[in-house]
Amino acid sequence: MANRVSHALHAPERPWYREPWPWVLIAIPLATVVACGFTLWLAISHPDYLVLDEPQYQAVAAGLKADAKPGTEAGANADAKAEAKAEDEEH
Repeated sequence: MANRVSHALHAPERPWYREPWPWVLIAIPLATVVACGFTLWLAISHPDYLVLDEPQYQAVAAGLKADAKPGTEAGANADAKAEAKAEDEEH
């Protein structure tokens, strides 16, 4: 009788791979690696191209300057950058 009670209290141990928590702990870093791979693929397959020629640069700069409100810090910065660019071109 005592043997039967002892046997009921001590259930056979399951191997680690049959328990759910190790898989949860493995899944978190694995999901991070997969997300990193996806982000890397996305960055490589859709690069941000540089504006290389001067007319495109001037168009972008003019658009940014037009978007900035006069008298604001952004407008003042755009004006200062445009003036510095103009001075560099003169020299």
